[in-house]
Amino acid sequence: MIKQLVRMKLAQTSPKEIVQYSQRYNIPLTMSQSEELLDFIHTKKIDPFSEKDRLKTFSYIEQNIGRREANNAKKLLESLAKEYNLDHLL
Repeated sequence: MIKQLVRMKLAQTSPKEIVQYSQRYNIPLTMSQSEELLDFIHTKKIDPFSEKDRLKTFSYIEQNIGRREANNAKKLLESLAKEYNLDHLL
């Protein structure tokens, strides 16, 4: 059930929301970059609970946005999963 809710939220997230999250967690991202990232996630049908898909996403971020941003995104995902006691799902 939790996985389905996360997938639905990811599917409904707007580029503006991604930019807001990036600012909140100090991972600089432009509106254009957030649009490209969401397009990648939707086009590739990324499953955030699949290690293979997460690695593809972090690789995409590193190649198209920056290495530091990819590392920060990975750390953020891990810390949020731990904070909400969902790290066993990753």
